[in-house]
Amino acid sequence: MNTLFEKGFYRVGRKDALEWVRVRNNSPRGLVFVPPLIGGNLSQQVGIFRRLIRRQFDLISFSYSGHGGSSNKFSLGTTIRDTIHMLSCACRLTDKEQLSLFGIGPCYSALPLLYAVYHLGEPVKRLVLVNAIPRLGPQAVMSSFIAYYRKFFPAQRGLPGLSDAARHYADALFPGITKGKDHFGALKRRRARLLKTISEFVTLRPLQGVCLTRTPVLCLYARKDRVLQIYDGGIDANYQSDIRRICPLALFRSLDGDHFMSLPIAKGEAERSITSFFREG
Repeated sequence: MNTLFEKGFYRVGRKDALEWVRVRNNSPRGLVFVPPLIGGNLSQQVGIFRRLIRRQFDLISFSYSGHGGSSNKFSLGTTIRDTIHMLSCACRLTDKEQLSLFGIGPCYSALPLLYAVYHLGEPVKRLVLVNAIPRLGPQAVMSSFIAYYRKFFPAQRGLPGLSDAARHYADALFPGITKGKDHFGALKRRRARLLKTISEFVTLRPLQGVCLTRTPVLCLYARKDRVLQIYDGGIDANYQSDIRRICPLALFRSLDGDHFMSLPIAKGEAERSITSFFREG
């Protein structure tokens, strides 16, 4: 199989640009648009979904503002703006090349992707969500952290060791991602608007009023996902209800494993489900 890697920059306004990558096949079945994760580099989603590429789907992803070669600074708001810009770019490519456009939104990236799909009039033929976060939920996250903190400091009063507890909590939720005082994965602290990001986490409700009435959606989620278990204390019925409010045509499939689909069996099942779902479209 012959594949071609293309990289470039999508201009946003007079001085900003978003770095993008596309993997092309000779005779593609369609183009799959996959936004990155926070802290991810340009090739992150290409590596995660490489089996889709082997099954003759082209894939396009990009770097959020503040990441890699993309300009500007990161905040939650810019992830939404960036995703709208790049989904518009993908729409123009598929119109020009007469290809079907599909989307995949893993974890946090599902949130800006759902907003962008709605904002642009549902241009994707089919959409897959993988362990998708349907809302920011600051109260749920705070309650989860306090419970985690009290578990490790049960007899303490006040908040001793708060920074250590926060670091261990982040490691428990996002294992394998390098973190430090000056970075989260590929995102450097100096390239993020920290106060604005915190403010947006508390105040933003990007999916309020969003409803994809025409788009078929496949929602894959892990039964042992620590991130999703933060919301309402569980997954299953509560989680499905949250997703179905946004995606009334959603089909659900639960898988063994964790947030990152670390189990090879779960990862294989997810990949087969995604490929089959896209081929049906």
